Amino acid sequence: MAEQPTIHILGAGALGSLWAAQLSQQNHVILLVKPDTVDPAQSYRSFQFVDQNQTSTVTLPCEPSISHVKEEHLIETLLVFTKSYDTLNAVKQLAPRITPLTRIVLFQNGMGSQQEVTNLLPNNPIFAASTTEGANRPDKSRVIYAGKGETWLGSIGAQQPECELKSLSSLLASSGLKLTRTPDIWEKLWLKLAINCAINPYTALLDCNNGELIGQPLFDNSITLLCHELSQAMKISGIEKTADELQALVIDVINKTANNVSSMLQDVRAGKQTEIEYINGYIESLAHTHELSMPTNLWLLQQVRARY
Repeated sequence: MAEQPTIHILGAGALGSLWAAQLSQQNHVILLVKPDTVDPAQSYRSFQFVDQNQTSTVTLPCEPSISHVKEEHLIETLLVFTKSYDTLNAVKQLAPRITPLTRIVLFQNGMGSQQEVTNLLPNNPIFAASTTEGANRPDKSRVIYAGKGETWLGSIGAQQPECELKSLSSLLASSGLKLTRTPDIWEKLWLKLAINCAINPYTALLDCNNGELIGQPLFDNSITLLCHELSQAMKISGIEKTADELQALVIDVINKTANNVSSMLQDVRAGKQTEIEYINGYIESLAHTHELSMPTNLWLLQQVRARY
């Protein structure tokens, strides 16, 4: 019997735990966790995985996410689910275990962390994933698979042969989750960024679920202006989407995810740092670089910064 592939998962929050649970059925999955949470005598972590009405217990081996160990514990495939602002440092802390052959898949929200990692490891096979899978973790011992979605995977690092993307997508598809490989992952990342820019800060400022945005004066009176700015930002980056197309997409996502609590609002409610700098903040840095004014986006960015 062939040995199972080993996959390391960094960032075992809701989404990381969902992928860990699904991938562990056919692969050897190891969670990389903060050193102070790994008990040397019990280096496993268990959680209840709730998929629709079925609950199962998932138990996975753990290793510390900060490594001083060299060659003998090298990482072959690394899936990164950390927050955008933690990603660069989290990958740096694993440097002794990362070789030029280590495949890294980034699942971050927003934009900016992908470029930081590719700059750190310019010769590595680095990929980005954009996913609509839904998961939440009401407490540390329970992960709920909240809604089936789709994941797109594409290369963003050093030029890789097509067979490398094919091999990795086959490995991730062993999760049973719907996966599609794409030659242009940047377009998917940009669309997700635009949607996040147009939903997350509003939910954080209004303290409401996605579906409650429509009809709120703050949202209704500024979303069209914001979509014009986002369309302009995308055009600078080589992606053509009209403001009308973006606004229609945003409204569609709001309606389809009406009961969802955005990740930014979840962070605000939990008193945690938000990812605003990698969402609306990325758009503002792009505007600044190109000496453009995007006042609606800047106002949202400043409001979230000021309040949280």
